[in-house]
Amino acid sequence: MIMMAVMGATIAQTDCGTVTDYDGNVYQTVQLGKQCWMRENLRVRHFPDGTPLALGKETSDKALYYYYPNGDSTQVARYGLLYSWNTCLRGVKPTEAVPSGIQSLCPNGWHLPSNFEWMNLEDFLGYKDEYRCGSDVNQVAKAMASRDGWRNTSFAPAPECSILDNLQRNNTSGMEVFPAGNFFNTFDGFGYDAGFWTASEGSDVTSPIHHFYCTNATVEINCTPKEAAYSVRCLKD
Repeated sequence: MIMMAVMGATIAQTDCGTVTDYDGNVYQTVQLGKQCWMRENLRVRHFPDGTPLALGKETSDKALYYYYPNGDSTQVARYGLLYSWNTCLRGVKPTEAVPSGIQSLCPNGWHLPSNFEWMNLEDFLGYKDEYRCGSDVNQVAKAMASRDGWRNTSFAPAPECSILDNLQRNNTSGMEVFPAGNFFNTFDGFGYDAGFWTASEGSDVTSPIHHFYCTNATVEINCTPKEAAYSVRCLKD
């Protein structure tokens, strides 16, 4: 059971136990509606069949690479690893299905969520008063973002209901989204940006990510080059 204190009240989320990946990393989980999610970013360095990934130093559309967040190995325990969409899919046909049915790098019994599975999570949160910020059902970024690790990129006050607007009101869902940033020829966004791959495809060269930005109140869906590297969260089958 996860207990989250919010504005004087307490919200209880049920977890789904823990899950262990191929490398022995153990992840905490959270049950939200009918979905069971990892509460932590994936940090595995092998596929479930034992195929290894290599540490990437450059962008690639073919190599099976992982990248350290902001190029810093000391941040992996908290922020996980970054992976390209090409690595995640590894030649498997993308899908919008619910469930996606694509295991990818995820442990046995778990899968890489499709675009619609992420949208289902955001809809679930948006239609519940205890998670939504304000009256807009799309304003759920705060409910998913961690309470620390975020930094402002401007001198202006954080907009109302944005991730940076009173950090202590964040993470009511228990998803604990940390801003691991991304890698595309260079590291960017660490501390103010988080993006999560889906098992879906935007075009021949892009795929949708669900994107959190420090001054946004909503989770954006952006089509991003497949060779860019972002975070991964797994969803239970």
